Amino acid sequence: MADDKKKNVTDYMSVELSPKDQEDLNKPLKDDSGVDPKDMEFLRMLIEKIEKKEIDLLVPGTLINHPVYDGLAEEARGKADVDAYKMLATIRDIFKLWQAGDKESYQIQYMVNKMRIYKEQLEGTDGDIYII
Repeated sequence: MADDKKKNVTDYMSVELSPKDQEDLNKPLKDDSGVDPKDMEFLRMLIEKIEKKEIDLLVPGTLINHPVYDGLAEEARGKADVDAYKMLATIRDIFKLWQAGDKESYQIQYMVNKMRIYKEQLEGTDGDIYII
């Protein structure tokens, strides 16, 4: 009798959603409490630098502040290069969300906050290595 009440996942695959319902389900969840002002300022600065082509989303070196970077030891420059590569991957994801109209969801807020704090931590130990 318990088997009669079980449903397979495939039983739910035939559910038809209206285009409006599908659109609503595809929207990222928005945080009604708003965005941290520091994060919003950081996000706007990132977007501006991307749109002005100061940051090339395919070239990690465009994140580097060369006057500071050039004064670092070789090992520190190598670390900065790796960190720039990691940061640029996240910045690309942030920009994709922004282009899709996602400006205040939990997802973009988390990514922007993580990026801002990560950059601050890196620069706290190594100086103002990045242009962001």
